[in-house]
Amino acid sequence: MAAHIRSVAESGISAVTKGELYEQIRPGDLLFCSGRETISRAIEDATASPWSHVLMLWIAGPWCRQWLTLEATFSKGVHVGVLADYVDHYDGDLVVANRPALSPEMIRAEVDCGLSLLDDSYDWQQEVSIVARKLIKSLPLIEPKKELYCSGLQYAMSLVTPYPLQRSSANYPTPEDNWTDTTVIPVCALVKSA
Repeated sequence: MAAHIRSVAESGISAVTKGELYEQIRPGDLLFCSGRETISRAIEDATASPWSHVLMLWIAGPWCRQWLTLEATFSKGVHVGVLADYVDHYDGDLVVANRPALSPEMIRAEVDCGLSLLDDSYDWQQEVSIVARKLIKSLPLIEPKKELYCSGLQYAMSLVTPYPLQRSSANYPTPEDNWTDTTVIPVCALVKSA
């Protein structure tokens, strides 16, 4: 299980090069991002975590050699991206984690679920609700309406398996909640902040 960490650089997670990262990943792995941009820092501060974003890694099939991502971002909603964009251009640290409890069939089911949600809007209201409820516990929860953000998407995709990611409250989970789930195991870190 991945335990809470203060920073990637101080975590003790095995640091790797870009090439080594590609050698160690497998379909269904989660990529946790610890960014340096203002929005990333705001999310990290609000959740008391180094994580501002999380996404799933996958390959479309034997004809595709490029690692892809399934993620939800503010600008694109739920979409397919390219892992190289993060490895080569992300301004922050990246950590790969896997979920050994998931079989290849369960991972395919998660990917299929994520693909069925393509183009769903990014739910900024739900994200604001999470932050507000952490500050003032009595505020009402804004129920998601098929609109997702990064860790909420990973949670929704995991519901198709016998091992859904846990959440710590009535809200959809934060990236930190995904990270500390009992089925998530850190694999390696691409540390750019050192």
